[in-house]
Amino acid sequence: MSNHKDEIEENNKSSEWKTFFLLTVCLFPVLSVAVIGAYGFSIWFLQMFIMGPPGH
Repeated sequence: MSNHKDEIEENNKSSEWKTFFLLTVCLFPVLSVAVIGAYGFSIWFLQMFIMGPPGH
């Protein structure tokens, strides 16, 4: 009975590590680049079409 419990706990730990690495190595860097790119695009769009170029 405890052997089965140990296997489940080991699988959960493995799954937690895989999820952690997926988030830190893949998801967060991609989201960071996307958010910064979207911010830069919005600034460019505002300057190009709505507010005009920056002043002196």
